[in-house]
Amino acid sequence: MLCKFMVSGYKGFNKKICFDFEDHNDYQFNKNLIQDDLINKSIVYGKNGSGKTNLGFALFDLVFHLTDKHRNMSSKIEKNYLNMSSNKNYAEFYYEFKFGDDIVIYEYKKESLYKLLYEKVLYNGKKIIEYDFLKPENKFIDLKDADNLNWKYYDSNELSVLRYICNNTILKEHKALNELMEFVNGMLWFRSVDSFGFIGLMNRGESLDTAIIDNGKLDDFSKFLKNNGLNFKLVKIDNFDKYSIGVEENNKVAPFGDMASSGTSALWLYYYWEMHFKDVKFLFIDEFDATYHFDLAANIVKRINDNSSFQSVLTTHNTYLMNNKLTRPDCTFILTPKFIKNLSSCTEKELREAHNIEKLYREGLFTD
Repeated sequence: MLCKFMVSGYKGFNKKICFDFEDHNDYQFNKNLIQDDLINKSIVYGKNGSGKTNLGFALFDLVFHLTDKHRNMSSKIEKNYLNMSSNKNYAEFYYEFKFGDDIVIYEYKKESLYKLLYEKVLYNGKKIIEYDFLKPENKFIDLKDADNLNWKYYDSNELSVLRYICNNTILKEHKALNELMEFVNGMLWFRSVDSFGFIGLMNRGESLDTAIIDNGKLDDFSKFLKNNGLNFKLVKIDNFDKYSIGVEENNKVAPFGDMASSGTSALWLYYYWEMHFKDVKFLFIDEFDATYHFDLAANIVKRINDNSSFQSVLTTHNTYLMNNKLTRPDCTFILTPKFIKNLSSCTEKELREAHNIEKLYREGLFTD
């Protein structure tokens, strides 16, 4: 799991900000939101322009050089990659992971989305990898399992050192590095209003219709919609070379996509990704409820909270979700270009389960 993330010099984040999943309280409600002493389910609020989308891009930056997973958002991310106010010609990233009893810290610097300048890995506090891409002759590798690794075929202009070692070495002594790579390969970012934009998890996109039908999920999808207040009679349409989802009414059939509102389409996309949650390690949904009614948004939060197999971060403007029936003050974060803090850290007031957190937020209780 991810313990801590820091970034600076990247897009809207000039100075270092820290997203700390270890910073939680001893609340006796919604204990399922904390797992292995880490925040497992979080919601992030921020004003327009505060950096919610860029926070997701920053968190998922390592997917682009450690994996071959889907990255069709790269053209958008590459633009203005470095913070324009920074005096440095690179962005700095810091990830701290916990796998069982092992702590792995991964740090690196980049000058662009695909151009690494520096990598460093600490394993339980001990430096095991340090590589300066501008001075490769000074590389430091303290891994017995990598002693016989052939560096002849390593192209420092294209490949992460960490990735090269993990992909070409059987790691017996430092197994948590393999868990780190599995974690990164299981990271998924998507935006609720963009069915084609996602990062990670899969190697390519696929049709929502085809995936639901081929996996025998059409009836389950229909029940899912009904449970969220949408009563459609869904049928399979045979388009000769492929199937699609249709809506039947009064002996007439129309494509589901043509009948779906923006909110229904977002729910359709969510259901598609939920089919893949078994493979997810870390989930980030940007503006997850942008087109949802507030009750529907609450239902989705409950569904995600009930799944303890992955960490999740949801961004939203919906203060209705600042509700202790759904979340906790230490799992609810406020983001600005200068910091990201949970509500518990933004006030000296002792917050309790009975408090109306949304009302306190609107009254301006939570400050930096």
